[in-house]
Amino acid sequence: MKLSSDKRGVIGIILFFAILFIILIIGFIATIVIHTIDIADDEVTPIMEDLGVLSINSPNDVNMSHVGEMTFGNLSKVVNALPWLVGFSYIAALIFSVVFVIAFRQNPHPVYIGLYLMMAILLIFGAIIMSNAYENIYKGNNELSTRLHNDVLMSYMILHSPFILTIIIFLTGIYLIARPPEGGDYGL
Repeated sequence: MKLSSDKRGVIGIILFFAILFIILIIGFIATIVIHTIDIADDEVTPIMEDLGVLSINSPNDVNMSHVGEMTFGNLSKVVNALPWLVGFSYIAALIFSVVFVIAFRQNPHPVYIGLYLMMAILLIFGAIIMSNAYENIYKGNNELSTRLHNDVLMSYMILHSPFILTIIIFLTGIYLIARPPEGGDYGL
């Protein structure tokens, strides 16, 4: 028996796990960066809104407080909305990864179940490492950990990412491996 030289099923498995790992890393980094920007925004915005009136040698004085309120005040509103936007984007990306498997038409050969399980174990170990790193920051006694406690959605998603990704991997694995091939055979 000779396996088909068609490797699209293997590429689909590798792409699926790469997409899941990239989603996990981007979610972790985006959460930390957004809350760091939020800390800086909370320090800068009150200062910029209390600058007062700038007197220059012209008939028109410039109200710098108004300018600061119009720029940094609006920017502060956007920064305060970013945690929820990132949280919903993270969930949408996870849903997209499941849709990717369903929409991918090429079935892998049953021989590649071992590759799927190996990639699943590597992804779960990666999720455990990311979750533990996030938990160390989350349990700290600094301003960033306080902000992370307030971001309930992403904190839950990242802290429980090994379990969530295990469920996604299990369900998509069943669909991907158990789905009957389109041609009726596996290219044998």
